Amino acid sequence: MGDSEQHYLAQNYILACDISHSVYRIRTKDFNLDHTLSCGQVFRWEKNDQWTGIVNGAVIRAKQDNNEIVIESSLPKDAITDYFRLDDDIGKIYASINRDEKIAPLINKYRGLRLIRQDPWECLVSYICSSNNTIRNISNSIRRMCESFGNQVEKGIYSFPTPESLANVELCDMSQCRLGFRTPRVLKVSNMVANHEFDLYGIKDLSYLEGRKELVKIGGVGNKIADCVLLFAFGKLESFPVDTHIEQIMERYYGVNFKGSKSKKRDEIADFARRYFGQYCGYAQEYLYLENRE
Repeated sequence: MGDSEQHYLAQNYILACDISHSVYRIRTKDFNLDHTLSCGQVFRWEKNDQWTGIVNGAVIRAKQDNNEIVIESSLPKDAITDYFRLDDDIGKIYASINRDEKIAPLINKYRGLRLIRQDPWECLVSYICSSNNTIRNISNSIRRMCESFGNQVEKGIYSFPTPESLANVELCDMSQCRLGFRTPRVLKVSNMVANHEFDLYGIKDLSYLEGRKELVKIGGVGNKIADCVLLFAFGKLESFPVDTHIEQIMERYYGVNFKGSKSKKRDEIADFARRYFGQYCGYAQEYLYLENRE
């Protein structure tokens, strides 16, 4: 394990060994738990009477009570604050991306939606699984993979498989996960990371463009998946992932600005978004994306 990976894991409490659960409250401002967890950026949270997820090997149960979130978890408050980006200056972000009468109502409609600081490994594999897939199928495949190759943390709740746990899995043994053509891609990147052939956690210290250049070297990772990992795992808020949904809504709202060829349109859209919405354009992307999903 390299120094950069050790530092990242320590910063994100993955090495914490305290398994005792505590219940506590965190006061929030401009935070909406439902919008944040249901907008499609994460795939392993489920809601019944409360939200249940597993982060960094620890179970989190969360519900919102007006301007507070009630948390039951072994993770400390600082870890929850970091994960949900409650330390972001959301007022400053809104002021930056609120550029016109098109996005203003989306900010009001989904106010409180935050980006999440995800674990880079889980985020990378999850978005490789997302290629040409539906959110329901992505979630089901990831759940099966966790049940098959992760560790049971509580009854029926499993951790995300480590690169090492997947590195020696045979192709046929992954069939139960129903990943289809994505299976060899997941196994190959698992071997790359487990064998230190790819420094995933070191991307945190690279610029957005440098990080993207490294990520697209991985088989099955194009610009869109790389941008998702840079945005959701490494906090590169200038990242603006463009998939079919974003392409459609950007065409509808801002199409007059795109003059290039169809093959270059998604890059043109992302470049426009960075110029237009500024350094927090990744936040604008998520508000636009959620509107087009509904």
